[in-house]
Amino acid sequence: MKRYDNIQILRVLACLGVYFTHIAPKMGITGVWGKIANFGASGVYLFFLVSAFLACDSPALRSGGAGRKGRAVRFSYYIRRAFRILPLYYAVILYHFLLHTFLLRDVPADPAGLGWLRYLFLTGAVLPAPDNFWGNLSGTWTISLFAAFYLCAPFLVRMAGEGKEEKGGPARAVLLYAASLLLQQIWIRQSFSDYMMFFYYLHFFVLGILLNRLASCYAPVAAAGRFLLICAAAGLGLYLTTDSIPYFTAVSWMFGLILLLTLNFSWDKAAVKEGGKSPASLCRVLLKTLDTYSYGIYLVHEVVVEGIVLVQAHIPLSGFPVFAIVTLFTTAGVIIARKWIEAPMQRLGEGVAKRVFTNCL
Repeated sequence: MKRYDNIQILRVLACLGVYFTHIAPKMGITGVWGKIANFGASGVYLFFLVSAFLACDSPALRSGGAGRKGRAVRFSYYIRRAFRILPLYYAVILYHFLLHTFLLRDVPADPAGLGWLRYLFLTGAVLPAPDNFWGNLSGTWTISLFAAFYLCAPFLVRMAGEGKEEKGGPARAVLLYAASLLLQQIWIRQSFSDYMMFFYYLHFFVLGILLNRLASCYAPVAAAGRFLLICAAAGLGLYLTTDSIPYFTAVSWMFGLILLLTLNFSWDKAAVKEGGKSPASLCRVLLKTLDTYSYGIYLVHEVVVEGIVLVQAHIPLSGFPVFAIVTLFTTAGVIIARKWIEAPMQRLGEGVAKRVFTNCL
Protein backbone atom coordinates (compact mmCIF):
# COMPACT_ATOMS: atom_id res chain seq x y z
CA MET A 1 0.00 0.00 0.00
CA LYS A 2 1.37 3.41 -1.02
CA ARG A 3 2.73 5.64 1.75
CA TYR A 4 1.31 9.16 1.95
CA ASP A 5 3.34 11.36 4.26
CA ASN A 6 0.90 14.24 3.79
CA ILE A 7 -2.02 12.10 4.94
CA GLN A 8 -0.06 11.08 8.02
CA ILE A 9 0.21 14.76 8.91
CA LEU A 10 -3.45 15.44 8.13
CA ARG A 11 -4.59 12.51 10.27
CA VAL A 12 -2.53 13.74 13.21
CA LEU A 13 -3.93 17.26 12.79
CA ALA A 14 -7.45 15.84 12.71
CA CYS A 15 -6.80 13.93 15.93
CA LEU A 16 -5.28 16.95 17.69
CA GLY A 17 -8.12 19.15 16.45
CA VAL A 18 -10.73 16.91 18.05
CA TYR A 19 -8.59 16.69 21.18
CA PHE A 20 -8.39 20.47 21.66
CA THR A 21 -12.06 20.94 20.79
CA HIS A 22 -13.00 18.76 23.74
CA ILE A 23 -10.39 20.02 26.18
CA ALA A 24 -10.66 23.78 25.54
CA PRO A 25 -14.03 24.33 27.30
CA LYS A 26 -12.80 22.40 30.35
CA MET A 27 -9.74 24.67 30.45
CA GLY A 28 -11.98 27.72 30.42
CA ILE A 29 -10.77 28.91 27.02
CA THR A 30 -13.16 31.40 25.40
CA GLY A 31 -13.09 34.23 22.88
CA VAL A 32 -10.96 34.00 19.76
CA TRP A 33 -8.93 31.06 21.03
CA GLY A 34 -12.14 29.27 21.94
CA LYS A 35 -13.40 29.71 18.37
CA ILE A 36 -10.11 28.42 16.99
CA ALA A 37 -10.35 25.39 19.27
CA ASN A 38 -13.94 24.79 18.14
CA PHE A 39 -12.74 24.55 14.54
CA GLY A 40 -11.00 21.36 15.62
CA ALA A 41 -14.40 19.67 15.51
CA SER A 42 -13.97 19.58 11.74
CA GLY A 43 -11.22 17.04 12.34
CA VAL A 44 -13.96 14.41 12.48
CA TYR A 45 -14.82 15.05 8.83
CA LEU A 46 -11.16 15.03 7.89
CA PHE A 47 -10.98 11.56 9.46
CA PHE A 48 -13.91 10.46 7.29
CA LEU A 49 -12.28 11.81 4.15
CA VAL A 50 -8.83 10.37 4.84
CA SER A 51 -10.21 6.95 5.81
CA ALA A 52 -12.06 6.67 2.50
CA PHE A 53 -9.06 7.92 0.51
CA LEU A 54 -6.84 5.22 2.00
CA ALA A 55 -9.53 2.54 1.65
CA CYS A 56 -9.34 2.97 -2.13
CA ASP A 57 -5.67 1.95 -2.00
CA SER A 58 -6.33 -1.12 0.11
CA PRO A 59 -4.97 -4.20 -1.75
CA ALA A 60 -8.06 -6.10 -0.62
CA LEU A 61 -10.45 -3.69 -2.32
CA ARG A 62 -8.34 -3.15 -5.43
CA SER A 63 -8.04 -6.89 -6.06
CA GLY A 64 -11.62 -7.72 -5.13
CA GLY A 65 -14.41 -8.48 -7.54
CA ALA A 66 -17.29 -10.79 -8.16
CA GLY A 67 -17.32 -14.52 -7.59
CA ARG A 68 -15.81 -16.66 -4.88
CA LYS A 69 -12.52 -14.80 -4.73
CA GLY A 70 -14.32 -11.46 -4.46
CA ARG A 71 -16.35 -12.70 -1.50
CA ALA A 72 -13.22 -14.03 0.18
CA VAL A 73 -11.48 -10.68 -0.30
CA ARG A 74 -14.44 -8.76 1.16
CA PHE A 75 -14.79 -11.06 4.17
CA SER A 76 -11.09 -10.76 4.99
CA TYR A 77 -11.32 -6.97 4.60
CA TYR A 78 -14.29 -6.79 6.97
CA ILE A 79 -12.48 -8.89 9.55
CA ARG A 80 -9.35 -6.73 9.47
CA ARG A 81 -11.38 -3.53 9.81
CA ALA A 82 -13.51 -4.97 12.61
CA PHE A 83 -10.47 -6.04 14.61
CA ARG A 84 -8.95 -2.59 13.99
CA ILE A 85 -11.77 -0.33 15.19
CA LEU A 86 -14.11 -2.37 17.41
CA PRO A 87 -11.98 -3.77 20.28
CA LEU A 88 -11.04 -0.37 21.71
CA TYR A 89 -14.56 0.92 21.07
CA TYR A 90 -16.03 -1.94 23.10
CA ALA A 91 -13.43 -1.40 25.81
CA VAL A 92 -14.66 2.19 26.16
CA ILE A 93 -18.29 1.03 26.25
CA LEU A 94 -17.46 -1.62 28.88
CA TYR A 95 -15.75 1.02 31.01
CA HIS A 96 -18.84 3.24 30.87
CA PHE A 97 -21.16 0.31 31.57
CA LEU A 98 -19.28 -0.53 34.75
CA LEU A 99 -18.88 3.12 35.77
CA HIS A 100 -22.46 4.26 35.25
CA THR A 101 -24.22 1.03 36.20
CA PHE A 102 -22.39 0.09 39.37
CA LEU A 103 -20.46 3.15 40.58
CA LEU A 104 -22.34 6.31 39.59
CA ARG A 105 -25.66 4.53 39.05
CA ASP A 106 -26.88 7.29 36.78
CA VAL A 107 -27.93 5.39 33.65
CA PRO A 108 -30.86 7.36 32.15
CA ALA A 109 -34.02 5.60 31.05
CA ASP A 110 -34.29 4.76 27.37
CA PRO A 111 -37.91 4.98 26.13
CA ALA A 112 -37.02 2.69 23.23
CA GLY A 113 -35.93 0.02 25.69
CA LEU A 114 -32.55 -0.51 24.02
CA GLY A 115 -30.28 0.98 26.65
CA TRP A 116 -26.75 -0.40 26.39
CA LEU A 117 -27.76 -2.49 23.38
CA ARG A 118 -27.49 0.75 21.39
CA TYR A 119 -23.74 0.69 21.86
CA LEU A 120 -23.34 -3.07 21.69
CA PHE A 121 -24.82 -3.15 18.18
CA LEU A 122 -23.54 0.29 17.03
CA THR A 123 -27.00 1.59 16.27
CA GLY A 124 -25.90 5.24 16.37
CA ALA A 125 -25.72 5.38 12.57
CA VAL A 126 -29.19 3.82 12.29
CA LEU A 127 -31.32 4.69 15.29
CA PRO A 128 -30.25 7.72 17.33
CA ALA A 129 -30.65 7.89 21.08
CA PRO A 130 -33.52 10.06 22.36
CA ASP A 131 -32.69 13.31 24.13
CA ASN A 132 -32.92 11.74 27.58
CA PHE A 133 -30.44 8.99 26.77
CA TRP A 134 -26.76 9.34 25.86
CA GLY A 135 -26.40 10.25 22.21
CA ASN A 136 -22.63 10.55 22.21
CA LEU A 137 -21.02 8.48 24.93
CA SER A 138 -17.32 9.46 25.04
CA GLY A 139 -17.41 10.72 21.48
CA THR A 140 -18.24 7.26 20.11
CA TRP A 141 -20.99 8.44 17.73
CA THR A 142 -18.60 8.33 14.78
CA ILE A 143 -17.57 4.70 15.28
CA SER A 144 -20.91 3.42 13.99
CA LEU A 145 -20.41 5.63 10.91
CA PHE A 146 -16.93 4.22 10.32
CA ALA A 147 -18.31 0.70 10.70
CA ALA A 148 -21.08 1.43 8.18
CA PHE A 149 -18.59 2.88 5.72
CA TYR A 150 -16.20 -0.05 5.91
CA LEU A 151 -19.15 -2.38 5.40
CA CYS A 152 -20.05 -0.50 2.21
CA ALA A 153 -16.49 0.34 1.11
CA PRO A 154 -15.96 -2.58 -1.31
CA PHE A 155 -19.12 -1.64 -3.18
CA LEU A 156 -18.55 2.13 -3.12
CA VAL A 157 -15.01 1.72 -4.42
CA ARG A 158 -16.21 -0.48 -7.27
CA MET A 159 -19.02 1.98 -8.09
CA ALA A 160 -16.44 4.80 -8.29
CA GLY A 161 -14.46 2.92 -10.94
CA GLU A 162 -10.71 2.64 -11.34
CA GLY A 163 -10.08 6.22 -12.47
CA LYS A 164 -7.18 6.35 -14.92
CA GLU A 165 -7.74 2.78 -16.04
CA GLU A 166 -11.19 3.64 -17.42
CA LYS A 167 -12.33 5.88 -20.22
CA GLY A 168 -13.57 9.12 -18.74
CA GLY A 169 -11.15 9.05 -15.81
CA PRO A 170 -12.81 9.85 -12.50
CA ALA A 171 -16.25 10.58 -14.04
CA ARG A 172 -17.94 7.78 -12.13
CA ALA A 173 -16.48 9.03 -8.86
CA VAL A 174 -17.77 12.54 -9.62
CA LEU A 175 -21.26 11.19 -10.26
CA LEU A 176 -21.10 9.12 -7.07
CA TYR A 177 -20.15 12.20 -5.07
CA ALA A 178 -22.98 14.23 -6.64
CA ALA A 179 -25.39 11.42 -5.78
CA SER A 180 -24.20 11.35 -2.17
CA LEU A 181 -24.74 15.11 -1.82
CA LEU A 182 -28.22 14.73 -3.30
CA LEU A 183 -28.95 11.89 -0.89
CA GLN A 184 -28.03 14.10 2.04
CA GLN A 185 -30.41 16.84 0.90
CA ILE A 186 -33.23 14.35 0.37
CA TRP A 187 -32.64 12.97 3.85
CA ILE A 188 -32.79 16.46 5.36
CA ARG A 189 -35.95 17.46 3.50
CA GLN A 190 -37.69 14.25 4.53
CA SER A 191 -36.81 14.95 8.17
CA PHE A 192 -34.83 11.70 8.30
CA SER A 193 -31.51 13.30 9.23
CA ASP A 194 -31.66 11.86 12.77
CA TYR A 195 -32.11 8.34 11.41
CA MET A 196 -29.76 6.33 9.23
CA MET A 197 -27.17 9.06 9.84
CA PHE A 198 -24.79 7.23 7.53
CA PHE A 199 -26.77 8.53 4.54
CA TYR A 200 -26.42 12.07 5.89
CA TYR A 201 -22.64 11.78 6.35
CA LEU A 202 -21.92 9.51 3.38
CA HIS A 203 -20.73 12.36 1.15
CA PHE A 204 -17.69 12.98 3.37
CA PHE A 205 -16.53 9.42 2.75
CA VAL A 206 -17.35 9.54 -0.96
CA LEU A 207 -15.35 12.77 -1.19
CA GLY A 208 -12.30 10.80 -0.05
CA ILE A 209 -12.95 8.24 -2.81
CA LEU A 210 -13.27 11.05 -5.37
CA LEU A 211 -9.98 12.58 -4.21
CA ASN A 212 -8.25 9.24 -4.56
CA ARG A 213 -9.52 8.85 -8.11
CA LEU A 214 -8.41 12.39 -9.03
CA ALA A 215 -4.99 11.68 -7.53
CA SER A 216 -4.69 8.48 -9.58
CA CYS A 217 -5.51 10.30 -12.83
CA TYR A 218 -3.64 13.60 -12.60
CA ALA A 219 -0.62 15.31 -11.10
CA PRO A 220 -1.34 17.12 -7.82
CA VAL A 221 -1.82 20.62 -9.25
CA ALA A 222 -3.94 19.38 -12.16
CA ALA A 223 -6.02 17.24 -9.79
CA ALA A 224 -6.50 20.23 -7.48
CA GLY A 225 -7.63 22.39 -10.40
CA ARG A 226 -10.23 19.87 -11.48
CA PHE A 227 -11.33 19.43 -7.89
CA LEU A 228 -11.93 23.19 -7.59
CA LEU A 229 -14.20 23.01 -10.63
CA ILE A 230 -16.11 20.11 -9.08
CA CYS A 231 -16.48 22.05 -5.81
CA ALA A 232 -17.67 25.14 -7.68
CA ALA A 233 -20.32 23.12 -9.50
CA ALA A 234 -21.41 21.36 -6.31
CA GLY A 235 -21.48 24.64 -4.39
CA LEU A 236 -23.59 26.30 -7.08
CA GLY A 237 -25.99 23.38 -7.09
CA LEU A 238 -26.37 23.44 -3.31
CA TYR A 239 -26.83 27.21 -3.24
CA LEU A 240 -29.48 27.20 -5.97
CA THR A 241 -31.47 24.42 -4.31
CA THR A 242 -31.01 25.22 -0.61
CA ASP A 243 -29.82 28.87 -0.52
CA SER A 244 -26.75 27.79 1.46
CA ILE A 245 -23.69 25.58 1.52
CA PRO A 246 -23.31 23.51 4.71
CA TYR A 247 -20.33 24.74 6.72
CA PHE A 248 -18.63 21.38 7.18
CA THR A 249 -19.18 20.51 3.52
CA ALA A 250 -17.24 23.64 2.53
CA VAL A 251 -14.56 22.81 5.10
CA SER A 252 -14.26 19.29 3.67
CA TRP A 253 -13.56 20.83 0.24
CA MET A 254 -10.77 22.87 1.79
CA PHE A 255 -9.32 19.71 3.33
CA GLY A 256 -9.59 17.93 -0.02
CA LEU A 257 -7.72 20.72 -1.79
CA ILE A 258 -4.94 20.63 0.81
CA LEU A 259 -4.68 16.85 0.48
CA LEU A 260 -4.27 17.00 -3.30
CA LEU A 261 -1.78 19.86 -3.30
CA THR A 262 0.45 18.13 -0.74
CA LEU A 263 0.45 14.67 -2.30
CA ASN A 264 4.09 14.96 -3.36
CA PHE A 265 5.27 15.84 0.12
CA SER A 266 7.85 13.38 1.40
CA TRP A 267 9.75 13.29 4.67
CA ASP A 268 12.68 11.78 2.79
CA LYS A 269 12.78 14.74 0.39
CA ALA A 270 12.47 17.18 3.28
CA ALA A 271 15.41 15.55 5.04
CA VAL A 272 17.54 15.72 1.87
CA LYS A 273 16.79 19.44 1.46
CA GLU A 274 18.02 19.99 5.01
CA GLY A 275 21.20 18.12 4.26
CA GLY A 276 20.17 15.18 6.41
CA LYS A 277 19.91 17.34 9.53
CA SER A 278 17.58 16.60 12.39
CA PRO A 279 14.42 18.82 12.23
CA ALA A 280 12.62 16.88 9.47
CA SER A 281 13.69 13.56 10.98
CA LEU A 282 12.45 14.55 14.43
CA CYS A 283 9.13 15.77 13.02
CA ARG A 284 8.74 12.52 11.12
CA VAL A 285 9.34 10.40 14.22
CA LEU A 286 6.96 12.52 16.31
CA LEU A 287 4.18 12.52 13.72
CA LYS A 288 4.62 8.82 12.98
CA THR A 289 4.22 8.09 16.68
CA LEU A 290 1.15 10.29 16.99
CA ASP A 291 -0.30 8.72 13.86
CA THR A 292 0.23 5.23 15.26
CA TYR A 293 -1.64 6.18 18.42
CA SER A 294 -4.19 8.50 16.75
CA TYR A 295 -7.17 6.15 17.03
CA GLY A 296 -6.37 5.52 20.69
CA ILE A 297 -6.07 9.25 21.35
CA TYR A 298 -9.36 9.81 19.53
CA LEU A 299 -11.27 7.48 21.88
CA VAL A 300 -9.31 7.58 25.12
CA HIS A 301 -9.02 11.36 25.54
CA GLU A 302 -12.79 11.83 25.75
CA VAL A 303 -12.99 9.30 28.57
CA VAL A 304 -10.35 11.30 30.44
CA VAL A 305 -12.13 14.60 29.69
CA GLU A 306 -15.37 13.22 31.12
CA GLY A 307 -13.42 12.17 34.20
CA ILE A 308 -12.14 15.75 34.56
CA VAL A 309 -15.74 16.98 34.50
CA LEU A 310 -16.51 14.70 37.46
CA VAL A 311 -13.47 16.04 39.29
CA GLN A 312 -14.35 19.67 38.50
CA ALA A 313 -17.70 19.15 40.20
CA HIS A 314 -15.78 18.89 43.49
CA ILE A 315 -12.43 20.57 42.86
CA PRO A 316 -12.10 23.85 40.90
CA LEU A 317 -9.69 23.14 38.06
CA SER A 318 -9.06 25.09 34.87
CA GLY A 319 -6.32 26.23 32.54
CA PHE A 320 -2.97 24.49 32.49
CA PRO A 321 -3.72 21.97 35.30
CA VAL A 322 -6.59 20.58 33.23
CA PHE A 323 -4.39 20.37 30.12
CA ALA A 324 -1.60 18.65 32.05
CA ILE A 325 -3.90 16.12 33.74
CA VAL A 326 -5.82 15.25 30.57
CA THR A 327 -2.63 14.93 28.53
CA LEU A 328 -0.92 12.78 31.17
CA PHE A 329 -3.83 10.37 31.65
CA THR A 330 -4.59 10.24 27.92
CA THR A 331 -0.97 9.34 27.19
CA ALA A 332 -1.00 6.58 29.80
CA GLY A 333 -4.37 5.28 28.64
CA VAL A 334 -3.35 5.27 24.99
CA ILE A 335 -0.11 3.37 25.67
CA ILE A 336 -1.99 0.77 27.73
CA ALA A 337 -4.72 0.47 25.09
CA ARG A 338 -2.17 0.05 22.32
CA LYS A 339 -0.21 -2.64 24.15
CA TRP A 340 -3.06 -4.66 25.62
CA ILE A 341 -5.97 -4.09 23.23
CA GLU A 342 -5.17 -2.61 19.81
CA ALA A 343 -1.92 -4.36 18.86
CA PRO A 344 -2.93 -7.89 20.04
CA MET A 345 -6.35 -7.65 18.43
CA GLN A 346 -4.91 -6.43 15.12
CA ARG A 347 -2.52 -9.38 15.07
CA LEU A 348 -5.41 -11.71 15.85
CA GLY A 349 -7.49 -10.09 13.12
CA GLU A 350 -4.74 -10.63 10.55
CA GLY A 351 -4.57 -14.31 11.43
CA VAL A 352 -8.34 -14.77 11.32
CA ALA A 353 -8.61 -12.89 8.02
CA LYS A 354 -5.96 -15.08 6.38
CA ARG A 355 -7.69 -18.27 7.55
CA VAL A 356 -11.09 -17.04 6.38
CA PHE A 357 -9.65 -16.02 3.01
CA THR A 358 -8.06 -19.45 2.54
CA ASN A 359 -11.22 -21.31 3.56
CA CYS A 360 -13.43 -19.23 1.25
CA LEU A 361 -11.39 -20.06 -1.84
